[in-house]
Amino acid sequence: MATARAVNVGSDSTYAGRVDRYTRAELADVSGVASRTIRYYHSLGVLPKPGRAGKEVVYSGEHLDRLRDIVAMQARGLRLDAIREVFDTEPQAGDWRVLFDPRASQAAERSTTIDDAELATMLGDRGADVLAELVSAGYLERRGERWFLRDRSMFKAALVLYDVGIDVTLSGMLRTMIQSHIAVLADELVRTVREAAGTGYGGEGVAVDLSRFRDRLLAMAWEVGGATLAAEVERAAAEDDTAARRAPARAASGR
Repeated sequence: MATARAVNVGSDSTYAGRVDRYTRAELADVSGVASRTIRYYHSLGVLPKPGRAGKEVVYSGEHLDRLRDIVAMQARGLRLDAIREVFDTEPQAGDWRVLFDPRASQAAERSTTIDDAELATMLGDRGADVLAELVSAGYLERRGERWFLRDRSMFKAALVLYDVGIDVTLSGMLRTMIQSHIAVLADELVRTVREAAGTGYGGEGVAVDLSRFRDRLLAMAWEVGGATLAAEVERAAAEDDTAARRAPARAASGR
């Protein structure tokens, strides 16, 4: 178990001064990030190198905070090269990095409220008609002087679909369909992980705290889920196009 021991890591350390002290194994244990992954993060430059106390490698509480920030940004779908850019550049208001930086108070959540000016910016020149449709489909709700977005990403997706000719009502049906199927998949995923991790090598039951792996599961879902769904949509569309082209030929041959 990690100990919070005060230590001066020296002037050549990334984090000098009196700090919490962790070995790499202790840091891995308290953060939930594997030791080999910590070394990999060092090589990419997203995690500073550890300090030293004599011959001992020393990690600090700031290393732990940085690891938690990395995991949080991965859970939001950000790749490691972009995460490094977030850390290398101090985000300003309006900067895309603010959306993913867990240190920024403006970090966007799925559900949020916006004012009339921000809504007007998001709608652009689409007009009042689409606004009424978005409200009717449940993407948007007026609350006092502000607007409540149930899901920012779904709202933006509805606007993208609207621009290519898919009306808001249909996109609302697609949203419900996607969410219902994903909910079933998420239940199955969590159940499978728990059952697989619930038995040790000797067949003994092992208590599993999935909350420890929550951010890891979310990062995997962002990384794999979106790409997999996109690939399957492309496959289904191609198969549907092929079937549609063959239908007239089969009909003609049947005459």
